[in-house]
Amino acid sequence: MSPIRQLPPSPLAAFRTVALGIGLPLFGVGLLMAGLLGVVSYGVLPSVESLRSRDWQPVEASIESVSLHGPPSSLHPPLDSVHIRYRYRVGDTDHDGVHYDPHDGQYAHDSSQSIVADLQASPRITVWVNPADPGDAMVFRELRWAVFLFTFPALALALVGALMLFAGMLAWSQAKPGWRPGKPDQP
Repeated sequence: MSPIRQLPPSPLAAFRTVALGIGLPLFGVGLLMAGLLGVVSYGVLPSVESLRSRDWQPVEASIESVSLHGPPSSLHPPLDSVHIRYRYRVGDTDHDGVHYDPHDGQYAHDSSQSIVADLQASPRITVWVNPADPGDAMVFRELRWAVFLFTFPALALALVGALMLFAGMLAWSQAKPGWRPGKPDQP
């Protein structure tokens, strides 16, 4: 008795297998990477910067310029960026600084306008200077929770991407051997 040979899959079934086995994991990798980038940008790096600046010393500085920039595109979170340039002196050396805070000066629109108005009203501010590297300074060294909370949607995006990657890998491994592209039908 000869073995029963499987019929080749229909084009729709083959497309579905390829879409689930290749497309889903690729899309999942994209979401995973975007989510991890958001977690690092809004959570990890600002937290490290804030902790690193705990021992820094206050120094008086003069503001040279302050400006407000909107988000670069609609793909970015709806946060404005406060750009500042200031000059301060440590010992006998003058330094220029541009670092505003651990979140790179990103604020919600209403808050950013208020901050820029306050900075423009006073030509002198206090900056926090790294005693080990006096060229390293920032104006505000605390985490801002309104910006830090962007970490959680980014984390959710990374988790969705990881689940899509896992589901695609499962779909690929569960596919019948004859349905995989490049695999010969088995008798």
